[in-house]
Amino acid sequence: MRILAAVVLACLCIALGAVQALSSIALRAAAQPGAWSGFVPAELSARVDRLGPAAPLPPELHLVLAREALARGDVSLAERDAAGLPASRDRLVLEGGIAEARGDSNAAVRAYLQADDLSGLEHHIDELVTAGRVVEAVALERVLIARLAADRTQVDALAQAYFDLGRSEETRAYQIPVGQSERHAHEVAAGDAYAHALALAPLEERYLLAFGNQQLNLADLPAAERTFERARDVDPTSAEPLAGLGDVAFRQGDAAGARSYLARARALDPGSAAVRTLALKLGVP
Repeated sequence: MRILAAVVLACLCIALGAVQALSSIALRAAAQPGAWSGFVPAELSARVDRLGPAAPLPPELHLVLAREALARGDVSLAERDAAGLPASRDRLVLEGGIAEARGDSNAAVRAYLQADDLSGLEHHIDELVTAGRVVEAVALERVLIARLAADRTQVDALAQAYFDLGRSEETRAYQIPVGQSERHAHEVAAGDAYAHALALAPLEERYLLAFGNQQLNLADLPAAERTFERARDVDPTSAEPLAGLGDVAFRQGDAAGARSYLARARALDPGSAAVRTLALKLGVP
């Protein structure tokens, strides 16, 4: 009996040691989903993956296993391992990713907001825009902006969020026929978003170019000219501000001035999309 008891105890110690070793390995590679399994034989890795939430594994290992399963698209396994986690921010972030993978946008947003996971929310917004669900993206971008505005350390992220909102509002405007008041409202909203981004980052050329182009869309040529001049001063080697100024000149009826700006922009970057667009408008080969 003593020998049998000793054997059982030894087996338990080995099993617990293996679990601890796996936990340590997994946690060291937690920042790189899927990497931990490379440290152990494939058969052992598969067996660990198949363990349910009731298995006597540390919560940290369940978290790593769930993240890895989600990263490789095994949503069911990720959900099962997530069930073995205590209530925490990590679990909420994981549940947000699982909900997103299942196509449950509302649940994903609730989880990300409850976890205060703004990067997860940003990723979800990008997915919505890619899927063409711009109305939902705009609503969430405004929620994200409200969250970022409450944190004074998030100035750069807030500027980027306003810029992203401007692009989404532009996209929404393009989905509406020309001449409708709703389209104009979204164009104005895009311009306002770009203006907010510039107020936070006045030397960011991307924001200046987007704002200038939106002012062109709104037919505010003097304002667009001033904005493109600011962009040119920020980076005199960039072709886009010169192409923007050429577009302003073209719309003002100054064909000679537009061609002059085109020539200067081409000298800097003949492959620029803005340069090619201006050349088409002017009929210049």
